[in-house]
Amino acid sequence: MKNQSSASFFEPGPRGWLYFDANSIGAMPKLAPRRLARLLAEWRRLRRRGWSESDWLDAPRRLGDKLAPILGAKKGSVIVGDSTSVNLHKALAMAVRLRPGRKEILSEAGTFPTDLYVAQGIARDHGLKLKLVKDPSLIEAAVGARTAVVFLSHTDYRTGYRHDLRAVTRRAHAQGALTVWDLSHSAGAVATDVARGNADFAVGCGYKYLCGGPGAPGYLYVAPRLQARVQPALAGWFGHAEPMKFEPRFRPARGIQRHAVGTPAVAGNVLLEAALDVFLKMDLKKLFRKHAALSQLLIDLAPEELILASPADARRRGGFVAFRYWQADALVAELQSRRVVASLRPPNIVRFGLSPLYHRESDVRELARRLQAILA
Repeated sequence: MKNQSSASFFEPGPRGWLYFDANSIGAMPKLAPRRLARLLAEWRRLRRRGWSESDWLDAPRRLGDKLAPILGAKKGSVIVGDSTSVNLHKALAMAVRLRPGRKEILSEAGTFPTDLYVAQGIARDHGLKLKLVKDPSLIEAAVGARTAVVFLSHTDYRTGYRHDLRAVTRRAHAQGALTVWDLSHSAGAVATDVARGNADFAVGCGYKYLCGGPGAPGYLYVAPRLQARVQPALAGWFGHAEPMKFEPRFRPARGIQRHAVGTPAVAGNVLLEAALDVFLKMDLKKLFRKHAALSQLLIDLAPEELILASPADARRRGGFVAFRYWQADALVAELQSRRVVASLRPPNIVRFGLSPLYHRESDVRELARRLQAILA
């Protein structure tokens, strides 16, 4: 498996280290330091003129259009900015408003906790019940006439189980409900196909497989068919139709721009765009096939003491491969001592994040060799 893009990223620390930390922070693009240096020069030279003479204000929409192909979205349906949690709040609030009279938000009991906190707040504020299903395979059967919104992490943050976005959305729509998806553990590693899957809303972060750097801005997807129908859940200056008129009454901009809120995080956008520009050079179908091959190679080579927690079917796996081991914490610590960074999800799950952008077959084989040496 050749890695045409690995040369576009810095190595993870000193020679010999392997970084498989479920992509809590992806690798740094080699474009990033140059782009940031250019921004610092603009800041020093232009000061406030940067807002009019540089491209700072255009970034949320411009980056959204660069991100759209990675998500399988159409141009003009993604805006970059704010955090995943803030965008999730926006998406859930808009979705429940589109389904007045419905009584519940449906999700999984094992959803990432911060997402559940946001959903709990929306349910409380709108007088809804948050219904949680323990078994992710039973989500479709749980959708009913009371359901306003089905909200799910596309990939489970512990096991890597990936929902069938298209099938769940089809079931939700058949019952009159809408869907909101968190793509954080999928986007940039596997296909999400939000447009073909007919998703209504989606959110995610920019710092995992998208490699936008620590605390990179998040993003919001709104299906084109809904954009004229939904008022922004959080109305802000840069979502106004004419922000520089300083009108006291909010008039939403056309399309996805209405969901912009405050002043863009210029430095964060610069770093994320450096990564997105690497993706633009890639054949995304080949990239996602490479991820499936790398994850299968790790499963095939893993020591028998590790019990696969992720689905065996690559179509149901997200960005990482998870294994169960009775002393997972000790294993992760021992891997660290042998220059391998993995991640632990208590009580007994070890996760290995795989990026098709910069991980190589040789990296996976060396990881398997070190695992075998530890568990021999």
